[in-house]
Amino acid sequence: MAIDATGLMLWPPGKGLAGIPRVESFLVNAALADPDPSVEVVAFRSGEGRFRPLVPYEQDHVAAGEISPHRVKRWRGRCTALSQAFEVVRKQPWDKREMDRHLARTVTNGRKGIAYQATRLLIRAYRLDQRARIRFGLRQDAIAQPVKAEPGLVLISHHILTQEDRSTVSGAAGKLAFLCHDIIPALRPDLLGSGTSERRFGSYLEQLVRSGAPAFCASDEVGATLTEHMRKAGIAAPVVYRFPMPSILHANASRAGTTSRIEAGEPFVLYCSTIEVRKNHILLARIWQQALEEGVKLPRLVCAGRWGWMIEPLRAYLKAHPELLQSVTFTGLVSDEQLIQYYRSASFGVFPSHIEGWGYGASECLDFGVPVIVSTTPSLIEATGGLMPAIDSNDQAGWYAAIRRMAEDHAWRASLAERIAQNHRPTPASASWAAIKAGLQASAARQRTEQQAG
Repeated sequence: MAIDATGLMLWPPGKGLAGIPRVESFLVNAALADPDPSVEVVAFRSGEGRFRPLVPYEQDHVAAGEISPHRVKRWRGRCTALSQAFEVVRKQPWDKREMDRHLARTVTNGRKGIAYQATRLLIRAYRLDQRARIRFGLRQDAIAQPVKAEPGLVLISHHILTQEDRSTVSGAAGKLAFLCHDIIPALRPDLLGSGTSERRFGSYLEQLVRSGAPAFCASDEVGATLTEHMRKAGIAAPVVYRFPMPSILHANASRAGTTSRIEAGEPFVLYCSTIEVRKNHILLARIWQQALEEGVKLPRLVCAGRWGWMIEPLRAYLKAHPELLQSVTFTGLVSDEQLIQYYRSASFGVFPSHIEGWGYGASECLDFGVPVIVSTTPSLIEATGGLMPAIDSNDQAGWYAAIRRMAEDHAWRASLAERIAQNHRPTPASASWAAIKAGLQASAARQRTEQQAG
C-alpha cells in the first residue's frame, strides 16, 4: 500500500500548509516515518502513466520529520544519475517531455537553474537521437524495461482526484483509494470557481466509487453525504473508512512547548480560513460594520489565511466601508508559529462557513482551549464535538448577538472554555495514521480476496 505525494510535491517548499495540504503532509510524513516495509510513498509519473517511489530530491521536498532508515533515498551524484537517465531514455524513447523534466530534476537532485536546463536539453536531444535511430533502422525497437511491481493500493492525493492526472490513472482505479475531504464541488458548485477541476469533480468521484475505490473520511457527515450522493446517482455505496482528524498544529506546538495561553496586547477574535465565498467572511464584515454604526465596541477581528476565489463582493464591501480596516485585520498566509501565537492569545474564535467537510480552524480552536462560534453545518458541529454554540450561516442577527455575548459575557466564555477542558482532547497524529493504515490494509485484503474469488 502507498501514500501518494503528488499533490504535496506541487506545494512550494517553505510555504505554510493549511487545509488539505496540511493533511496530505501529515499522511506522507507518517508513511515516511513508518518502519513497515509494506508502506510506500509514491508520486505519479505522467510520462509513464503510473506511480513510482519518490527519488531523493522529492523526499527532501516533502519530508518534514524523520524518515525511516530503510526508506531514505541517497542521491548518487550527477554523473551516475545522468547515466541512469540515459538508460531510462534508451529503454523508453517514446516518453513525453514531462519525463525529460523529471529525469533532469533527478540528475540535478531537484536544483533549478542553468545546470537543470542544460541537463533537460541534453536528455531531450538523446531521446530524439534514439527515436531517429529506431526510425532509420540503426537500432532495434525500444528494449522493454523490466516491469516493476506496482503498489498494491494507492491512497491518492487531492491533486489526482481533481486535476488532469486523474483521467490518466482511471484505468487503474481498482487499485486506488481516496481521501474524501468533502464533496462540496458536487453539492454546492455555486460556492466554487468554474474551472475544469470543479466541473469534473463529480464525474471523477463517481468513476472512483464505481471502480470499488474505498473512501477515507475525517467526519461521519462526509461519509454519509458521499453515500447519499452515490445513491442518488444510482451507484452502489462505497466502502467508507472513518479516521480521526489529527491535531497537527497542536502537536507542533507541544513539541515546541508553546501550548499554554498568553495574554494579547489587544483582545481579538480569530477566524482561521482561506478567504473565499464559501467561508462567509462577508457576514463578519457586516457584523463588525453594524457594531461600528451602533457604537458597539467589539474586539478586533483577525482573519488569518490566504486570499482565495470568488471574493469580489467582500472586496467591494471593504472598499465601500474603509473604516472597517480599523477593526478588522486580514493577515494573509501565516506560518505555523504565527498561527500558534494567534490561537494561544485569541479571546474566542468564529467559523461561519456555509458548508464544510471538517473545518480545521474550528477544531484547532478547541485544541488550544479557545471557545468558538460555528455555523450549523453538520461537519462543523461534529468537528467541535457539539460543544460550541452553532448559528445558521445566514442569520446575521443571531451571529451578531452571539459575538456580542461572547465578547461581553466573560462568565459564559469561561464556561465554554471549561467545557472544552473537560470534554475535548487533541487527536494524536499516531491515532489518525493507525486508523488510515488499518483501513488501507483491510481494503487491500478485501481486494485480494475478490481477485482470488474471481
